[in-house]
Amino acid sequence: MSRFRSLALGLILFLGIADILCAEMPKVLDPRLQLELIAEQPDIVTPIGITFDTDGALLVIESHTHHRKPDYQGPPKDRIRRFADTNGDGKFDTWSTFYEGTEATMSILSAQDGSIYVATRMEVFRLRDTNGDHVADKREEIAHLETAGRYPHNGLAGLTIGPDGLLYFGLGENLGEPYALIGSDGTKLSGGGEGGTIYHCNLDGSDLQLMATGVWNPFGMIFDPTGRLYMVDNDPDSRPPCRLLHIVPGGDYGYQFRYGRTGVHPLQAWNGELPGTLPMVAATGEAPSGVTWYHGELWGTSWGDHRIETFRLGHNGASVQATFQTVVQGDHNFRPVDFAIAPDGSLYFTDWVDRSYPVHGKGRIWRLTWKQEPAPSEALPLSTAEEEAKELRSAPTLAALEYDDPFLHQAAVYGFAKRGVDMPLEIWKQLPTGSQRLGILEAYRWAFDTKQAEAPLQILKAALEDRDDRVRIYAMRWIADTQAKDFLPPLKERLQANTPTVREFPVLLSTISWLESGSVGGRNEILEQQTLANIIRDENQSSALRTLALKLIDPRSKQLTDESLAALTSNPDNALARHAIQVLYLRGSEAGEKLATDIALDQQRDPQLRAMAIVGLSDHADVHEETLKKLAADDNDIVRREAERTLRTETVADPIPAEKLEQWSTAIKGEADIEAGRRMFLSSKGGYCIRCHRYDGSGADVGPDLTYIGQRMTRERLLESILQPSQEIAPMYVPKVLLTDDGRIHIGYPITDPNINEKRLFIDTAGKRFEIEPEAIEEERDSNKSIMPEGFHLVLSPSEMRDLIGFLMETSDAK
Repeated sequence: MSRFRSLALGLILFLGIADILCAEMPKVLDPRLQLELIAEQPDIVTPIGITFDTDGALLVIESHTHHRKPDYQGPPKDRIRRFADTNGDGKFDTWSTFYEGTEATMSILSAQDGSIYVATRMEVFRLRDTNGDHVADKREEIAHLETAGRYPHNGLAGLTIGPDGLLYFGLGENLGEPYALIGSDGTKLSGGGEGGTIYHCNLDGSDLQLMATGVWNPFGMIFDPTGRLYMVDNDPDSRPPCRLLHIVPGGDYGYQFRYGRTGVHPLQAWNGELPGTLPMVAATGEAPSGVTWYHGELWGTSWGDHRIETFRLGHNGASVQATFQTVVQGDHNFRPVDFAIAPDGSLYFTDWVDRSYPVHGKGRIWRLTWKQEPAPSEALPLSTAEEEAKELRSAPTLAALEYDDPFLHQAAVYGFAKRGVDMPLEIWKQLPTGSQRLGILEAYRWAFDTKQAEAPLQILKAALEDRDDRVRIYAMRWIADTQAKDFLPPLKERLQANTPTVREFPVLLSTISWLESGSVGGRNEILEQQTLANIIRDENQSSALRTLALKLIDPRSKQLTDESLAALTSNPDNALARHAIQVLYLRGSEAGEKLATDIALDQQRDPQLRAMAIVGLSDHADVHEETLKKLAADDNDIVRREAERTLRTETVADPIPAEKLEQWSTAIKGEADIEAGRRMFLSSKGGYCIRCHRYDGSGADVGPDLTYIGQRMTRERLLESILQPSQEIAPMYVPKVLLTDDGRIHIGYPITDPNINEKRLFIDTAGKRFEIEPEAIEEERDSNKSIMPEGFHLVLSPSEMRDLIGFLMETSDAK
């Protein structure tokens, strides 16, 4: 048996090495660069963090404890390995051990004074080699974590030193476990459940302070030459994409672990969707692990997408935006982690190699060099808005809280919090705008989170009744975060006595659910779907609340039946009946199409309801051709026009070219038919926007929510975005162009599915999913074409475009 086991082990090791040997060399997609393998197993295995010391030697964290299995044969603890040039020929030739004895070691950073900072899951410490033998002999604690959490890579990580001379590092979501982070001087900061956080302290660990919150796992952080701090953030299970973030003091980036791993809970934000949260700079590849500043751009590693990527920065108000490009693409055995810039200007990075989380005995270190020395690069200078943001953090004004730019608004919020906000309730209530009341509430929250003030309970209570739903939403989020159960009665009363807005309703339901049960109840969770279904079926509820519940419920929810929806189509309240027809259409059942046919043909029904029923036939217009032809001869203009459009199979007559924006602007002037525009948004024979966009609670989350587009965009800008969707693409919605090894080109927006781990998933311009094996991808880059299809000038006539834009531009308190 012993001999058999030895043979088996030998075969496994051989196959593992063979797998590496057979792996293709990663492809360098930037012709100016070349890639060189510097080291590999067995000299270095499962490498993570990497840095150069002041002598020019390479220091690498070699992990032996990450998800270590009982039969693992490596050293008992992690090591920091030193790779040095001992004979002066300019090539590394000797490995030695600089330090060993840690567990779940994550990050390493060399300081100018020669000391080495190290982050493990549970501690940050500083190492020194005081006798010059290249072995650390002095260890000083910077900060340590006290928590029951032990998952190896959601603790402390991401070391960088700022231009202010402070040490910055992050704490991951810690699986929501309570924790205390303790600095070298005894400063103690506590938390739990809020997700990942960013801290800074003096280089000796004193004066530990919270800087920002709302991230997932801050694996890599770096300052650019102008002083901006960037971080790459891993993503929750159901919320693509991962994020490149611009971290600012007091920033809240929206993610909280307490509301689940999906990232789509109504009390979570991933791109500034909730009041008081900040958006991302750009999307990154899956499982981003490291980030560095190199030759005028940010460089990032994508462990999950097997690539090195760059981000070219541009101004975006008081923050920045970035254009993504892949520079190195590998196969499934290419798992880059962390960067280090060598004294000669080349770029080194570690490679975990295997998709396996447990340590596995494989590993590589690569070096990127320039074929010719590139021209000197310059950092993006600070914009005027960024300079103003710096001033607002020390001298805030109420007027600055009015800024639409979220980073300027947040800078003023932080300034008020640091100054010590203390505003009596009556003065707060008299502030003239919701933006000002929201900003002061945010300042109170930051002061509360940093233990500088108590929660303003009277203001929180008043905020629940504020006339601005952003203020109400922020108050609910604070109440939910702190499990303030004393607020349950007024929250339930608000649900019964008021009709909330469409963006407030899911937050209100989730806050009540969270306070009552302490369990997640997001829009697609059983508990909340049941609550919405109960409201829809309850004849004692107001029609307005039942309509709102219909907007928010998943059309395919098992809590609803076709029969219950069919009954609602006869309700005397036309809005309730119309939304019941809409939900039946989105369910896509034969029973729904049968009912839609009956309603459309019933000349006693309201014409708007009949026209909405025609939309319910649009997906299978060929099947219902006879019915539609009959309706196209109807006496009612509304019904007749909708039937004619649904029957149309060719482009509109005499289409105006998409680039003729002035001609289009003239052609769509006049009064819009809002209800016709609503049907255009829904119908597969109109814009069919609902397949990718959410509006007023209904729809999909592939593209941006368009409910409040009329508050953010002019009519002319909206027209341009429909006709020329690729002119400007938000960072969260940039599709990818992929060249696969069969010579085919694919364009799709990346999505995730927690049930599929091996393949890359995308959605194309037709709203259909497709999968690609990672190793089949020869090249990947950001597309300059939007995932939103072009050609609407061929599908919609000017009058139809007028109606669609009129519908999207409509805003009201009812939403």
